[in-house]
Amino acid sequence: MAAAPETTKAFNELIDLLGEVRDRYALSAERFSEDIDVVEAFRYVTHLLSEATELLAEGDADRPRLSSIVSPARKFLGDNPDAIYQQAVIRGDRSYRITGRRDVQTYISFTIHGHDPAGGINGAVLADRNDRDFAVNADGSYEIILSADEHPGNWIPLHPDARFVFVRNYYLRERSAQTDSSIAVNIAIEPLEPLAPPAPLDDLAYATRLRDAVGFIRANTMGLRMFHAPSTAPFKSNVANTIGTPWSFRNTGFAAAGAVDIFYAAGRFDLGPDEALVMEGTIPAGAFTNVVLWNAQMQTLDYVHRRCSLNAAQIAYQPDGSYRIVVAARDPGVANWIDTEGHRNGDIFWRFLLPESQPETPRCRVVPLADLATI
Repeated sequence: MAAAPETTKAFNELIDLLGEVRDRYALSAERFSEDIDVVEAFRYVTHLLSEATELLAEGDADRPRLSSIVSPARKFLGDNPDAIYQQAVIRGDRSYRITGRRDVQTYISFTIHGHDPAGGINGAVLADRNDRDFAVNADGSYEIILSADEHPGNWIPLHPDARFVFVRNYYLRERSAQTDSSIAVNIAIEPLEPLAPPAPLDDLAYATRLRDAVGFIRANTMGLRMFHAPSTAPFKSNVANTIGTPWSFRNTGFAAAGAVDIFYAAGRFDLGPDEALVMEGTIPAGAFTNVVLWNAQMQTLDYVHRRCSLNAAQIAYQPDGSYRIVVAARDPGVANWIDTEGHRNGDIFWRFLLPESQPETPRCRVVPLADLATI
């Protein structure tokens, strides 16, 4: 018998899956018809491989390590230029200590997620805390215990089904956090009870991790809704060039994976090269607001070299405090342009974090690009 038979089988499953993803996802004419979408689909799969390797193939729930979920080089599931997200695999029957520091963030939150039946990381939110809910020392440092049994001080309960902890750090700054090298998140996680060094990784253990990675990649490719198919998300409009009513998981009691303090609103743009989508409205007082453009894989467009998003600190406002944001393929020479980067279609995604009032639904209209200067 060959050495490491289970790992070999699992690796072969990964190879087979990549062939299936090539044919049934990236090259699916039903999903994608434009070269740009196919190219980005293949690129997206490499991003998923990177995430699956770091979180699942290298993750140890007994001795977790917080790592970045997304970056300019790893985008999936609706990333965000104005936030830094961390992740770790955990177990519901273990206890952990998180230590960190709040500095220039406008918001920090922790969510505990259960297993995702589809194989991804979108398991239900089992517990959550934000920095309005826990004590922070005068120097910005804090400590939080994750455990099944209640602890004094900052504590987040662990359900037996706990699988992941996700940390969100949001920044409301003129320069987006993901492009600012001065921004760093000071945070760590460790077992509450010290453990001996782990045993060398064996065949069955690594095969199990690889199969988790295979399930994650499958769930986030063939398992994704087709871009043009109607969305069941209550906050997303299915009418092109319009935005759905802002909606939050917490306020509605709807059981879903996501940030429970955020009101989401989304829609799809469908614009010719000489058309522009104008969005107008007002932004309520709150912790954070931004709008982002995504491609068909729910990845932000290029925010390092182009403007594909605007947060509330970056928007140029009208004299009455309202905004007018323009989505177009070319610079129209007006304020608040966000660049479609040659995409005819894509998603528009709004986040309103801890708003003090129900956010207004952005009003949308399509106009000729040449007419923008006179509007």
